Order: sequence, then C-alpha cells, then structure tokens
Amino acid sequence: MARKPNPPVTPDSRPDDKSAATPSADAAAGSPAPGSEGAAPPASPLDEKFALPVGAAAPVVPTTKPPVKQLIADKVPAAPVPGAKAAAAADDGDDDDEDDDEEDDDDDEDEELVVFTAREAAGALATIAGFIRPVVANYKKMLAFVVFGVVVETLFNVIMPLSLKFLIDDALGEEDFHELYKILSILGVAGVITSIIAVWYERWDARLSAAVISDVRTRLFEHTQRLPAGYFARTKRGEILSRFSIDMAAFSRVVEILANTALLPFLELIAGIILMLFLNWQLAVVALLIFPITLIGPRILTPKAVQANYEQKVQEAGLLGLLQENVGAQAVVKAFSLQRKMFGFFSLRNQATRQKMGQATFLTSMVERSVTVSVLMLHLLVLALGAYLATTGQITVGTFVTFESAFWEVSYNIAHLMQFIPVSIQAAAAVRHMQELLDEKTPISDKPGAAEMPRIVDNIAFERVSFAYEGAEQPVIDNLSLKLKAGKTIAIVGPSGSGKSTLLNMVLRLYDPTEGRISIDGVDIRNVTLDSLRRSMAVVFQENMLFNMSIRDNIRLGKEGATDAEVEQAAKKAEIHRYIMSLPQKYDTVVGERGDTLSGGQRQRIAIARAIVRDPSVLLLDEATSALDQTTEAAINKTLMKLARGRTMIFSTHRLTSVVDMDEIVVVSGGQAIERGSHKELLAKNGAYRKLWDDQKRHGAGDDDDDDDDDE
Repeated sequence: MARKPNPPVTPDSRPDDKSAATPSADAAAGSPAPGSEGAAPPASPLDEKFALPVGAAAPVVPTTKPPVKQLIADKVPAAPVPGAKAAAAADDGDDDDEDDDEEDDDDDEDEELVVFTAREAAGALATIAGFIRPVVANYKKMLAFVVFGVVVETLFNVIMPLSLKFLIDDALGEEDFHELYKILSILGVAGVITSIIAVWYERWDARLSAAVISDVRTRLFEHTQRLPAGYFARTKRGEILSRFSIDMAAFSRVVEILANTALLPFLELIAGIILMLFLNWQLAVVALLIFPITLIGPRILTPKAVQANYEQKVQEAGLLGLLQENVGAQAVVKAFSLQRKMFGFFSLRNQATRQKMGQATFLTSMVERSVTVSVLMLHLLVLALGAYLATTGQITVGTFVTFESAFWEVSYNIAHLMQFIPVSIQAAAAVRHMQELLDEKTPISDKPGAAEMPRIVDNIAFERVSFAYEGAEQPVIDNLSLKLKAGKTIAIVGPSGSGKSTLLNMVLRLYDPTEGRISIDGVDIRNVTLDSLRRSMAVVFQENMLFNMSIRDNIRLGKEGATDAEVEQAAKKAEIHRYIMSLPQKYDTVVGERGDTLSGGQRQRIAIARAIVRDPSVLLLDEATSALDQTTEAAINKTLMKLARGRTMIFSTHRLTSVVDMDEIVVVSGGQAIERGSHKELLAKNGAYRKLWDDQKRHGAGDDDDDDDDDE
C-alpha cells in the first residue's frame, strides 16, 4: 500500500529507545578483523572504502522510522572472536590461545576509521550491484515485475500531494462539489489499484530476494567444497564461517530491503524535488538546503561516534573471548578454585565495556539529534516563507499545502536513503569479504581430458617428491623416492613432524607435490580424475567426523547408493554390527553432533565401516588408533589386519606397537625414507627404528607423544 507523508516532527517526537543502540555480544563475535591472519591479502580498489569499520555517518531527517543511532551501533563491523581455532593440517597444537587473542586485538586497533561520503555510498552500491548482477540475470521476469510495481507506487505517491492543490484551490475554495467528488473518486480508484499492485510486486520482490540470497549462499558453499586443504590449513574456521553468517546476514539485509528502502525512496525523492520546483522554484531552492544542512552535524560528530562504537566492539569482542575461554576451561577453573579470580577478570572487562557502551550510545544519539534540530530549523524557515508567499497572494493556499506535503515526502525519503547507506556500505564490505573467498584458486582439480583411475595392481611410487606447506621455510618432504608394493600392509612411522601424514594426504591429492610426482602403476595421479582416484581409496583418520545422522546414513556416506545389506556387511567387517543391533533404534540410531553419543572406539569402528563399504583397493589409515586406549587399539588393529587382506593398506602412525605385524615398515625422518623392512629386520639393524622402539618401550608405547598434526 502507498505510504503517506509524515506529519511535522518536533525534536521531542523522536523515539527515545536507546537500547537498540546496544549491539549484542553475538554480533561482536563474527567478523574477523582484516590482518588477523598474518599476511594481508592483496589490496583491491575497494579495500580503503569497505574493509574498514564503517556505517556511522548516517545523516537523517526526523521520521517515525527507527533512529539511525541503532544503525551506527550495529553497522560497525564486529571484531573477531579471540582464540578462534585454526583448522590446520599443519598445526602442532603448540599455539597459545591467549597470544592469538592479543594479536587479534592488536590488529583491530591498527585499523583506520572512515566516515562515508556520497562517493563511498555510490561505490558501495556499485560493488553490490556488480556482485549480484550475474545472479539477478537469471531472474529477469521477477526483476521486471518488481521495477514495474515500484514505478507505479512512485507515481501514486507523487499524485497524492499534488491532488491537495486541486482539492483545496478548485474544489474546497470554489465549493465545487462535482470537482471534489471527481478528485476523491480518482484518488480512491488509483489507491485501490496501487495497493493491489504493491501487494503483487512485494510478493515477487520477496521471491526474487530469496532466490538471489540462496544462489549466492550456494555459490559460496560449492566453491568452499573445491578449495584445497592448504586453504583450510591457513584460514581460521571462524573466518570461513563468517562468510556464511555475518557476511551473508549483511548482504541478505540489503537485498531484502533494496526495493522498498532504496529504489522506491530514490525515485520518490527525484519526483518530489521535481514537484517542488514545479510548484514554486524559489521556495524549492530554500527547501533543498536540506541536503547540505543534514551533513553539518554528522560530519563533525560522526568520527567521534564511529571511534566510540569501534572501541565498544573491541571491548565486547574481548569480553566474548574471555567468556569463551572460561566456558572451555571449566574443568581447570573448578579444579583450582579459580571462580573468584575469573569473576574478577570478567568484572574488569565488563566495566570497561560498560563505559565504552555509554559513550558510544551518547555520541551516536548526538549524531541523530544534530540532524533533527537542523531539519526542524529549516522546516520552520520553509513554513514561514511559504506562509508569507501565500498571504501576499504569490502562491495559492493549495500550492502552499501541497509544497509542505512534498517537502515532508522529500524529508521522509531522505531518511530512508540515509538509513540505507550505512547498511549498503556494510554489505559492500561483506561482499568484498565473500569475494575474497570466491577468488581463492582451486589448484587441485581435474586436468582437461583426465582419465579414470583403474584399480591398482602393482605399486604406488613417490618419484623425487618434495613438498612444503604454504609459508613454511623448510620442506616437509624433501626429494623422497619410495615405491610401495600393492597388496601389502605397509606402515609409515617416524618422529613427530617427519611427514607421515603428508605422504598419505598427497596420495589422496589433498596436496600436490611441489616437485616430483606420485604415480600409481606408472600413471601420474594428477592425470586422472579426482573422483576416480578417491573412489579407489578409503581413509580412516585419527579424529573421524561422524555426522549428526543415523548410523546407517553415516556408513552409507562411504558409498553413494549402498544398500542396507552392504551397510550391515561393512559394519560386520568392522566388528560393530553386534553393538548397533543392541541399540533401541539399531541402524537408525542418530549418533549426535560429531558422533558424541558414542565412545571413541565405537566412532572409529563406524568410520572403518564407512571406509570398507566402498570396497577400496587402497586403505589409508592416518593415526587411526592413536587416540584410543591400548586395549581398544589392539582390538581395532586386529580388525584392520583382517580387512587388509586382498587390498593395499598404508598405515601412518607413531605407535610402533601397532605395526609389528605389517608386511613392511618405512621409517621417515627429515622428509626422507631412511629405513624400510619388517619389524624384526629393522630391530636387527639397530638404526632409527630401533631407537624409536626403545624410546617408546621406555615411555609407555609413546602415549605421551602428541602427533595429531605432525607435518608442520
């Protein structure tokens, strides 16, 4: 339905609710600060505008809509959650979370603050338009319906104030009831038609915005699936997830309100200015002073308001980090009776946050108040000048009333646009952040014309292979040449950091060698399709992820379309079938998030069943039993040896007691294979393997050796 012009607003008629200016701690947790990853990404032309805390300089005019102080508080990008974990394949687990927190805070403080200008607002809209243009191109019909509806509503909202002139001058002034009925009838019919069209195009706008948001989210997810393991090793999980939460929320808000809060007010603003010039150009020139006047107060106060809001966000991020650390360390807190000390830390941080919040709320309110007072003074001037012109007969009463109505329509639409600008700038920053992810290259992909991988029959060969993780000074694998015979059970052992897991990751093509090649039966694995290569293999990790679904569906993930009989057969081979059948829901039992309703051994056996159900020619085990107790480990090792019959099994582990029955053991150190042979042969050599064996016997089978991510 068409909107009505606002009535005159006094300084006291503005909403008084200041609670809206207080952003939640959750909002403060999401968006990582630029630079928190160490080396900054390459700069783009929009970096200076949109990578910084923005959104605080929203000059507005009085309106009944929510105050802009809420927008200022909400639109400063949230500081990151201190202590977020890196999902790293090359992380030895020795990083100190508190150091990470301090680095994040330091990075935040180094950021500059900006006040948006018309140029920046235009740049923000251009950024958003460029991002969504390819998506919207798929929905041209929906877009045409929305634009048509907006144009019709704009025309009606211009006709409404213009009708007052004819209503007062021609109908009421002349007491012409025929003209009165005619004008009211036209307005009534136009209003009904416009309302119907408004409801109709709103429906199409909702569909269009939902489609655009869904397509962008899908594009992000699909690209994330194709990113190499190295990206996840160097990027924090929180930063990746922020694209789908914080950034998508900012982008979604702009898309959802674009038609009604940007396009419609903009068209009505242009039409209102034309109408005022048509009615009386001298009065219109005075009225148009609204544009520079609304900028004076914000230009003075906004930098201080932005700084205060930014400092508030930093304090809230620190408070959230403290809470996160406290919740995660409750066992230590209770064991050492640290509750009072923790409360002291919390109180200090909470008090600092309270002070910053009060300062930010006040300064933000003053930004809006300065605009309110300025526009009120201008309105009184326009009112006085218009009344003078009407009194002296230079304009009619109808023209005066119509001009007043048009002036408030212009004020109303400026308010909408000024509220939209900080939202659009925040969305432009979110778009740039999402685009950074989409610009990440996917180097591990199929070559043109890549062939299908045949089932292995002879060997897996590493031919002068070298590999270094991104940013590492020393290679993890250094000119290694190694041939592994098919159909054998082979163990790869060595000290922490020797490159055991890296070798398995390269066989799976989670990483490609920096130099040299890996071949299967003489075929470079880079010349076959990724899907066929990985379909011929199965892997069991140390920390196996089970999804929050039934046991049956978790096992079936190993082979798309596996029958119930195949699933149960795999569970029997993994020696978990009997336990599953003892559960009330049997194979339909939901395992919970990450499989937390199961024990470590049960999760591992289901993971083994998931690997076996695809009947792989190569079974890769990456520290598959290292996190288990020795009794469970021995039982699972016995199961694995049974499953290894008729296929190649490569077992990377630091626990030498798990490999004594292997056909061959390869000792890796310094990125090279330094020994190989059976358990007895290697003990007899009195070399590196013998030293590792003696050390583990002396220290309890190496249980204290943290080798979760041993390749950094």
